[in-house]
Amino acid sequence: MHLLAGRLKHYDWGSTTALADLRCIEPSGRPEAELWFDSDDLPYLVKVLAVQRTLSLQAHPGAEQAHRGFAAEEAAGLPIDHPDRSFVDDRAKPELVCAVTPFEALCGFRPVGEAVEVAAALGLPDDMVAVLDGGPGAWPSLVAGALSGRWDNAIDTLVEQCAAGLNGLLDDTADLVARLADQHPGDPALLVVPLLTHRRLQPGEALYVGPGVLHAYVAGMAVEVMAPGDNVLRGGLTTKHIDIPALVEALVPAVGPPPVQAPAADTADLHRYDVPVDDFATWRLAGTAVDVYERIGPDLVLAMAGTTTVGDLTLGPGQAVLVPEADGPYTVDTDGLTWMATVGAT
Repeated sequence: MHLLAGRLKHYDWGSTTALADLRCIEPSGRPEAELWFDSDDLPYLVKVLAVQRTLSLQAHPGAEQAHRGFAAEEAAGLPIDHPDRSFVDDRAKPELVCAVTPFEALCGFRPVGEAVEVAAALGLPDDMVAVLDGGPGAWPSLVAGALSGRWDNAIDTLVEQCAAGLNGLLDDTADLVARLADQHPGDPALLVVPLLTHRRLQPGEALYVGPGVLHAYVAGMAVEVMAPGDNVLRGGLTTKHIDIPALVEALVPAVGPPPVQAPAADTADLHRYDVPVDDFATWRLAGTAVDVYERIGPDLVLAMAGTTTVGDLTLGPGQAVLVPEADGPYTVDTDGLTWMATVGAT
């Protein structure tokens, strides 16, 4: 087993202090958005996210779309690092996001009836709301129309109403729209924001985000475990490349908003999150020790609070260790919080 050096990623939505505070080092002075723990020896990727400004409104493609999109962009000769590239590999990207601090996210469409009520309360255009008469299958049409500017003349009215407050059950939604409008004024994606499910995760709670789920991470720190694909199809709330047709194609409207997963009382010290894929499995350890025996691939152990020992290695917050399958059984012991990722079917 050996320590992994995390790779810091600087994006404009990152916190200037959170990742440095986690590791007890001086901040770089730039937004520090992600701390990546990856290796050629790992069939999955683990990150720490530090979100200060909302990430893009986005979805990830399924395997078939990723394969087709990657092949098309390769055939077109678009360099892999070109800013207009949508498909940087040919893989899907299912992911699990686990809150370390209170973590705010938009994830999945509201039930249609609820979305219609919210749209009416916020004064969204009648013809926009009428699209939902087609039921859940109409979501791609609504998203395509909104993001392409069909109802841009309604953005200012929505933002003004939300900024004034609604004095009711939708105050939280209005506050979110107003905050995002300050970050991305005039963005057509603001019209979609109130129609998505708004989650406020508490530490330890998690969301599984499969391909085709429209989402945006809004604020907070989280551990993210995912398949190693890195395809992100963006629709707004960003300065990066937007690909509305690919995003709309990716949407799976029949899939409802993912449930919030939370460790129960009897799993509070050692909890495995539920993911419907074999790409990875994720455990959260809180003030406990566990002996790891049965293994089918490499494991990654990430310390996030307190002191963690893995075999003969001692980890502080923000440090990770790779344990190859050939190392056999080992023990993880933490007096704080630790996440462990493995190959899924264990």
